[in-house]
Amino acid sequence: MTAVLRDAPAAAPVPCAHCQLPVPVGRLTEGAVAYCCSGCEIVASAIAANGLTEFYALRDTAAPATSTGRAYTELDDPAFQRVHVQLAADGTARAALYLEDLRCTACVWLVESAPRCVPGTVEVRVDLGRSRADVTWDPGATQLSTIARFLDAVGHVPHPYRGLDRDQARRREDRALLTKLGVAGAAMGNLMLLAIALYAGLFGGMARADATFFRWASMLVAVPALGFAATPMFRTAIGALRARRLHLDLPLSIGIAAGLGWGTLNVLRGAGEIYFDSLAMLVFLLLVARWVVLRHQRRASTGAELLLALTPSRARRVDGDAIVEVPIEAIVAGDLVKVLVGDVIPVDGMIVEGRSALDVGLLTGESRPVEVSAGEVVNAGTANLAGPLLVRATAVGETTRVGRLVANIEALSARKAPIERLVDRIAGRFVKVVTLAAFVTFVAWTAAVSLGVGAENAMALLIVTCPCALALATPLAVTVALGRAARRGVLIKGADALERLATPGTMFVDKTGTLTAGKLSVVSWRGDLDAASLAVAVEAGSNHPIARALREHATTTSVATAIEEELGRGIAGVVDGRQVLVGAPPWVRARTSPHPVIEGWIAELAERGETPIVIAVDHRPVAVVGLSDPIRDDARAALDRLAAVGWRIELLSGDDPRVARRVGAALGIPADRCHGGATPEAKAARVTAARVGGPVVMVGDGVNDAAAMAGATAGIAVAGSAEIAIEVADVYLRSPAIQDIAATVDGASATLATIRRNLRLSLVYNLTAGTLAVAGVIHPLIAALVMPLSSLTVLASSLRSHAFRERS
Repeated sequence: MTAVLRDAPAAAPVPCAHCQLPVPVGRLTEGAVAYCCSGCEIVASAIAANGLTEFYALRDTAAPATSTGRAYTELDDPAFQRVHVQLAADGTARAALYLEDLRCTACVWLVESAPRCVPGTVEVRVDLGRSRADVTWDPGATQLSTIARFLDAVGHVPHPYRGLDRDQARRREDRALLTKLGVAGAAMGNLMLLAIALYAGLFGGMARADATFFRWASMLVAVPALGFAATPMFRTAIGALRARRLHLDLPLSIGIAAGLGWGTLNVLRGAGEIYFDSLAMLVFLLLVARWVVLRHQRRASTGAELLLALTPSRARRVDGDAIVEVPIEAIVAGDLVKVLVGDVIPVDGMIVEGRSALDVGLLTGESRPVEVSAGEVVNAGTANLAGPLLVRATAVGETTRVGRLVANIEALSARKAPIERLVDRIAGRFVKVVTLAAFVTFVAWTAAVSLGVGAENAMALLIVTCPCALALATPLAVTVALGRAARRGVLIKGADALERLATPGTMFVDKTGTLTAGKLSVVSWRGDLDAASLAVAVEAGSNHPIARALREHATTTSVATAIEEELGRGIAGVVDGRQVLVGAPPWVRARTSPHPVIEGWIAELAERGETPIVIAVDHRPVAVVGLSDPIRDDARAALDRLAAVGWRIELLSGDDPRVARRVGAALGIPADRCHGGATPEAKAARVTAARVGGPVVMVGDGVNDAAAMAGATAGIAVAGSAEIAIEVADVYLRSPAIQDIAATVDGASATLATIRRNLRLSLVYNLTAGTLAVAGVIHPLIAALVMPLSSLTVLASSLRSHAFRERS
């Protein structure tokens, strides 16, 4: 008999005073403020105690709070401070911390209130985008651990912010580029005003003294400002020449330098045209394009830094009979480390003592806990769920398995998109043709007419064919597409993903959290429905994932006593005078009398790929629960749509192969394309191998998928993904509806078509205008006026793109 558990009608839920989520019945006390969990209670108390209740009026959305209650003494350890703390000349100290759960400006306000609440704290500055807090304090008045405890108490668990030197170097680079961009923009505005006066004088007449004044003013603004703002182009061009290679910046540099030089010469001799306004527009637009590209490149590497920031910053080292908390930098191979329940394992190592269940989803994607005992290997980044462990370290930091994954991610993320390589090839040939044509034009017209005519015609060629449109063809189209996609809840990082998604190939889809919900749930029930409330009462105090699944499925008002739990096997207790057992079939079987019907149900659920859990009451098995990770409702339709446009769908999961095949069958994926039991390394290897046959896309949600995403030609992270997966992926879907993947594929195709159209337009323009310049039809003044048209044409083409337009 198959029975479905239905909960009795319940009264309206009481909202948590902190996060507004429903409060479980067991935590309700008449007349008292209700909280859904101890984390919310601790955080709300800390906020109230420090007079920060304004936080509740400022926040955008409510969310459950997290507070660990740790002492953070490892942050005061000299080994940690040598690496992470900087001392200023005024005696203050400074450190950067990564903060969990920073969601809105209210969170920023709360964190930056630390100086009001922790004496000795000088300043806390928050970068919401990076979830980073720069903390400055007086070491004589307080300690970093005290500040960290405050941040923990208000719900933002701190971690050391690693990669600080790289972050400072990036900030210097960004500041330098923005300075040049600002100078170019200011110069462009002023030169345009001066040019308007000069152009007006051509038609209405202008005194020679006035014209001379405006020409000299233009030169004095243009030469220093553009000479400074264009240094990135000059530097790249000179470097390319030293390496005996032609670069797109070479004709740009020649055109800018020649334009400034020829314009300056004409100002000094009081005759001829000047081109300062057009050059200013050219430099400004190119710097804008570089800034856009640089911002997208920045995002490609922050995922690896985030992963390192979220691995434990401290460990409990066993020194003789004492257990000492030390920074992770103080742990070396061979040290004994104590790992308590709820801790994240800080090192790779071997279990010396203890038995527990681990959440290894960070590395494998396995939705069910893995039982471990003495003699087995464990990895940094996995969570200890059930019992304390004593681990002998074999690898620490970058040498751990998760550290090697980070290195793999960084290496694979450095690829260049094929469309960008195409532009590079076109640019190389373009540089040769334009440079040679300018030289021939100068020589031919000088020989035929005069040096002045030869110089002006060569200058007209360099100006009118300045490859601004070619340089902007890809960034403009991509920027328009990214903006539209973001408004639709699809976050895309660059042209690489767009191009690969536009060409059908192989799409690997992770199971756990992508096609499925990502957590254990009760999907089948066999036997006595009344046993549900008894089982929930026994599991009320357990932190095991199976206990959480049962608690989400049913409720109870009963309270269990005499609870005894055997880690990884089961739990027993007394509920309303009845002995209740909940656990794995072998464990329950050894404590009850055999029951043929129960055994049949166990076999049935196991065959379907579900995890069977037996409930026994008074030494008699009465029910079997089937636990599984349920498939998302829209998964089948999304995969069918992708297959219809030519994608080959394969299921790639770290879960049991039988479970992978069962999910694949439900979604219409052939068994030979369902790959279970895949480690992160195996996923990355399979994805990399598949790239030989064409474009490869990896769709996932966990850290275990990050290396495979980096190895694919494009990676897609679905809603609810781990932060590292979001950072590494090329595309992030903010909606849990994975049918948005198909919509993203359509938008990518339209974007690629726009890029190709932009390239054709820029090349046709350069060919036509260049021919006219060589023939002497285009004067340098006309060239200066016509040159921006190519950029405006590319901009108009990009805005006309059908990519990611709003749904009608």
